[in-house]
Amino acid sequence: MFRFSAFFALVLAFAFAVPAFAFDVSVKANVDNAQVFVGDMFNYEIQVTAPENAVVDLPSFVGNLGSFEVKEMKNEKVTEGMPKGSAKFVWQATLNTFVSGDFLIAPQQVQAVVGSDTVKVNTDPVAVKVSMRTTGEETDILEAEDPLDDPRLPQWLFILLIVLGVIVLVVLGWFLHKKFAKVGAAPRLPPYEEAVLALKELRQKNYLAEGNQGDYFMALGFIARRYVERRFEVDILDATVAELKQRMAHVAGLPQAYKESMVTLAVETEPVKFAKMKLEGERCRFWDEWADRLLEDTKPTPEEEQAKKDALKAAIRDVKAERKKKK
Repeated sequence: MFRFSAFFALVLAFAFAVPAFAFDVSVKANVDNAQVFVGDMFNYEIQVTAPENAVVDLPSFVGNLGSFEVKEMKNEKVTEGMPKGSAKFVWQATLNTFVSGDFLIAPQQVQAVVGSDTVKVNTDPVAVKVSMRTTGEETDILEAEDPLDDPRLPQWLFILLIVLGVIVLVVLGWFLHKKFAKVGAAPRLPPYEEAVLALKELRQKNYLAEGNQGDYFMALGFIARRYVERRFEVDILDATVAELKQRMAHVAGLPQAYKESMVTLAVETEPVKFAKMKLEGERCRFWDEWADRLLEDTKPTPEEEQAKKDALKAAIRDVKAERKKKK
């Protein structure tokens, strides 16, 4: 009995002492040209080798990658030529810059998920040298000829005309402001009514029928985020995918299924909006119908609307009472 207990304790100790690796993931980052000229485009690529059934979350950003401007993004999954059960996930960004110098593309984090196991890996930094197209020693061609007579207006007169034009615009703006001061801005619709109207206008544009998935999902994502932001008072309209994941977890009153699907919509449609990829027709219909369900399942109840009206009336009474005190 003592020998069996000692053996069982030894097995447990060994199990806890040896770390368990869920699955293998390798990542490689490189550029197709490490030395370019100002304004030239080049490709920055990340290759991830992981199990074929893995969900790989590659870096996602719009606009800039460090000192470089992102002109285009592409990603694909390759299984051909790979060992059985594994796949290569390729992410490629076309970059350029108009500033010369030695730059370093910082390490990017890649996350792979298989079931309940998650592996995070960082790429190596990648160096890029951007050179000027001239040496700075060229002779100015204007020095080879006599100066030409400038037929343009004198500079002081040109500045005077600009100042007079600005004064006229200011006076005109003041006049229009006084004339239309009593005309207030159109009242903003409540979140639910605004979103229903926006969806109706979006569908009238027939983006999906014309194959324009990029503009369709750009507008659909904006409508959904604006509705949730106004309806549940959370700042998500300009959030990145990572920020959206964090903020949606703390939205009070929104069902958990919609918290998760808001993030899924952003992740799934980002390659469509920015990398010109396409979703299957059935998936497009799913998101189109999902938007209707989101509005109908979360629209304010009559009790909530009445409570808001009562709060607004109370606020107006307080403002009037405060004004009377000041008088």
